[in-house]
Amino acid sequence: MPVIRTDPLRNFKFRVQIIPQADSGLNKTNMAAGMNNLGFAQMSGIAVTNEVIPYREGGMNTHPHKMVGQSDFAPVSLARGVFPDSGGKSLSKWQEFMHTWQGGQENGAEPHPKSEVSAGGFGGTTFNNSEYRCTVNVWVFDHPVTSGTYQYDTDPSAGITGTDLPAKLKIVLYNAWPGSFSISDLNAGDNGILIQQLQLHHEGFSMQWGADIPLQ
Repeated sequence: MPVIRTDPLRNFKFRVQIIPQADSGLNKTNMAAGMNNLGFAQMSGIAVTNEVIPYREGGMNTHPHKMVGQSDFAPVSLARGVFPDSGGKSLSKWQEFMHTWQGGQENGAEPHPKSEVSAGGFGGTTFNNSEYRCTVNVWVFDHPVTSGTYQYDTDPSAGITGTDLPAKLKIVLYNAWPGSFSISDLNAGDNGILIQQLQLHHEGFSMQWGADIPLQ
């Protein structure tokens, strides 16, 4: 009897984790808990382009040889509904944290109330490490969910637990940070969903499959 081929993974079943460095100011703002387990409606832009460097070799003038140069990783775009929970707030606060880290001013005012800064809420003035870059884990599940797959870690600080979910693919973005953040238009005559969009710049990604996904 012929073996039935495994179906391709679906594109609608995925979760996202945004993980700050352990000693960064982002972690100490308690933002990390809100970014551990996020659902997004859309994600696009996981792509890399390798630079081509042509060169000529003596005696071989019919065509140039080509060698690889630098790799350019495209920005990744994420979109999700606006929720008044820790996850919804964390995305905008990630951008605000970067603004404070740069020491910038918006409309001549401080980006954050002094009460937040004095309470350890934001800014390099209260932290030894104001690193704004994060690791982003994207977990892709099969559908319907099957057994024998790797466990998606819903809480990295707690290790693998019984509440974790199986995943077939893990995409890791390295040193990611928000290049832009926006929310959709408000319209009193509409009945739509308020959407927030985040564009991430990063320095590379890896793809890990099933049993090859390392335990955290």
